[in-house]
Amino acid sequence: MAAELILLCWIVVLWLDKVESNLFSKIGMTTARKNMDLSICIVNWNRLDLLIPCLESIYKSIQHIHFEIIVVDNASDDEIDVVIVRDFPQVIFIANEENLGFGRANNQALKASKGKYCLLLNNDTVILDDALNNMVAIMESREDVGVLTCALYPGHDLSDVGISFGHTFPTPRILLLNDFVHLTGLTKLFPLNNWIQKSSWTGYDPKQEQDVEHVSGACMMVRREVMEETGILDETYFMYMEETDWCYRIRQRGWRICYTPEAKIVHYGEQGSKLRNDRDALYFKSICHFFQKHYGLKSVIGYKIGYYLLVKPLKMLRKIVYATGQCRMGVSLLKRLH
Repeated sequence: MAAELILLCWIVVLWLDKVESNLFSKIGMTTARKNMDLSICIVNWNRLDLLIPCLESIYKSIQHIHFEIIVVDNASDDEIDVVIVRDFPQVIFIANEENLGFGRANNQALKASKGKYCLLLNNDTVILDDALNNMVAIMESREDVGVLTCALYPGHDLSDVGISFGHTFPTPRILLLNDFVHLTGLTKLFPLNNWIQKSSWTGYDPKQEQDVEHVSGACMMVRREVMEETGILDETYFMYMEETDWCYRIRQRGWRICYTPEAKIVHYGEQGSKLRNDRDALYFKSICHFFQKHYGLKSVIGYKIGYYLLVKPLKMLRKIVYATGQCRMGVSLLKRLH
């Protein structure tokens, strides 16, 4: 009798496992492996020089947790496939024939992942000390936290930490105000003014652990249950705002999104899209898409009016002032030479 009962239980377990697998396959995701703690998803495009130290830092820093690394390459011109196979054979490598963008490429990695937690990680990062171990430990101890980010430093000088999170989701008013206080230099003129600092998204203490609204996709750890509930990244964004859109949907589901200073990562920043004009155009397109998706067409119209009447002229004025200053420096240098 006992043997028959054990056999019946085993059949039920196998059946449930098959049902779950079929369910997740419908949304393009795999089920988590019980022994896989963390899946690290990295998108690369023509920056093998940055990717190699990033991968090396991961293997150097992680201890006592089972992890996998999935690298998705967006049709780079270098020999990344040769280098990965030769130097990092344990990495799961996905090569695209064209540049699919940040969101679609990350989704490829997320769909292939097996970890209990998935980490979106930029290729221009370096993991310091026990950063990833600490992040996994925090997620393990707080089951209501759906997303976690950490302290991002622009270089190995750890005296200056960048902001990797936001306490409010962007709206047309907030974004226009943020651009205004930055472009006019109000943040530097009035560094102690609380209203100005909050308007510029700089008035927060990155040394304190805190709940936030959205985080940077440069280092974003997500619980698998969150992905099963909310889906993954919206692929209609080519670059920028994908992670903010995801956080918006995650917060709507009631999950906490947190920041911890107990994990530290170097993030060199903007290495994959060097041309500022291209970045600005992509960001503008993505932010307008975000506004229309979540706030409606009127918000997009209002933002565009404010942008072209206020922000765009200020940006042009700053360029003129900068160019004039450079010309004066050049003339002064020529006079000294003669």
